[in-house]
Amino acid sequence: MTDKLKIKKSDIIVFIVAALAIVIEHNLALTSYIKDIVLPFATLLISYLYLLRNDTDLNHKALLYLIPIMLIFISDIVIDIDSSNRDLNTIFIPLLLTTFFMTLTNRNYHLSKETFTWILELFPKNLFSNLKYIHLKEVKIETEKISKVFAGLLLGGVLGGVILLLLMSADTYFQSFISQFSKIADLDYQNIIIFVVAALILFSIFINILLNRREMMKTIPLREIDSTIISITLYIINGIFILFLTSEISRLTVNFLRLPVEYTYAEYAREGFFQLLFVTIINFAITLYLLYFANVSKNKKRIERLLIALIAFSIMLIFNSYYRMFLYIGHYGLTILRTQVVLFLAMELTLFTILIKKIVKGTKSSDAKLFFIIIMSFYIANLYICTNTFLEILGY
Repeated sequence: MTDKLKIKKSDIIVFIVAALAIVIEHNLALTSYIKDIVLPFATLLISYLYLLRNDTDLNHKALLYLIPIMLIFISDIVIDIDSSNRDLNTIFIPLLLTTFFMTLTNRNYHLSKETFTWILELFPKNLFSNLKYIHLKEVKIETEKISKVFAGLLLGGVLGGVILLLLMSADTYFQSFISQFSKIADLDYQNIIIFVVAALILFSIFINILLNRREMMKTIPLREIDSTIISITLYIINGIFILFLTSEISRLTVNFLRLPVEYTYAEYAREGFFQLLFVTIINFAITLYLLYFANVSKNKKRIERLLIALIAFSIMLIFNSYYRMFLYIGHYGLTILRTQVVLFLAMELTLFTILIKKIVKGTKSSDAKLFFIIIMSFYIANLYICTNTFLEILGY
């Protein structure tokens, strides 16, 4: 497969045009998020789809990934999304694009617990060595030598640029000389760097996609763990939750623990909310690891019962957090962050329900597709609901 892989001149033109488009996008009078995140990733998507347009061996079911990808792309254009969601999109977009192209070009790939590792198969792997697949008949230079020259120019350019900047800052006369030289050259070095880096990355990622199209999907083996250690750990954690819930019941009822602490509802709502939220995330991570990444050969039933207890306590914490949050909203009003928390708690509640079902029914499925659909549904709902526009509609 690797010996037969050749990149034609027409393909190189596509990468050059795409890199030029990224340079132009960078100089548009748009927000930095649109011009430096959305448009470059959209350019990558369009370029790769164009290059794969005549491929007859594509997995067309993977095209369904374009639905969440496009909804994320247009979210800030359709409705002004929150800055925190823009930051999250910079993580979600490359992960989604990686999943899309890996499953589109390789029928052996499917959603699984290994999905988050796929991005390392595309970038920055083989960033320079992939240049050997350039095949231009008109140029009588060995492709290996081309890649070495290109790598040398890039490395020398980066190191030389750093040294040049240091020397300019150390000597004002030299800085004046270089400034005059740059005016004569009249070049925008930033755009040149963006073009070279964009072209290299676009080319390398596409080559890695093609190289992976016949590979079997790597799996993360289950790790054998000692049931005694896990049992004791779960007993301790569940015991702590029993103490906490006993304290909560006492505080919200008649204070049967006779603790000399007084609270207003506003103080109760504010106190420790995000700590409780983080605790539920820890509980979810523990349960997820034990069910999908670990193998317990002894006392499996006992550990499953302890996990069900842990999930039950987690659900109680979620309802406790909901109670605190709605008290807080009632006193201080609804904000974007509080709306995000309400949605996140709802997502957690849904995911914990799936975990309980898995334990009770003893299903062996990975549930990756179900998790993906739920997480992406709540995430996209978060993009479009957790905005100032939505809060204004609600009267906040």
